Amino acid sequence: MNPEESCLVLLKELETNMEKHMNNAMRELDITVTQARALVTLQSFPKKQASLKNLEKKLQLSQSVTVGIIKRLEQRNYVESFGDSEDKRIKIVRITPLGERQCKASQKILTRLENRFLSALTEEEHVVFSALLKKVKAAMD
Repeated sequence: MNPEESCLVLLKELETNMEKHMNNAMRELDITVTQARALVTLQSFPKKQASLKNLEKKLQLSQSVTVGIIKRLEQRNYVESFGDSEDKRIKIVRITPLGERQCKASQKILTRLENRFLSALTEEEHVVFSALLKKVKAAMD
């Protein structure tokens, strides 16, 4: 197989290119894609809050990276953090109303980009592509 046609190489190039486009688009909101992912993830938890440990697992990031993201989001008042009422060693992070608005704006941008990225595919190809990605992801989990 030609190295340039390797699925791993193509996926890495695709991921790098998509991340660049997404971060450029998110610049108008003064937020990174990773920060937006953290907000979207928080929004998906019950009460729109999670322990730092659960957030880190869901984002699949290291503790130090997750702490840095949350710190920057706190500085912008998109999230707030506090100790668990039963165990002060556990840090809880909750999205704020301002963070929810930023999350919605981010999701609109990401949806627009996804539509642009997938515009080369027919509806049927899009369904197949999504199914194949899910299948590959499941094999990796």
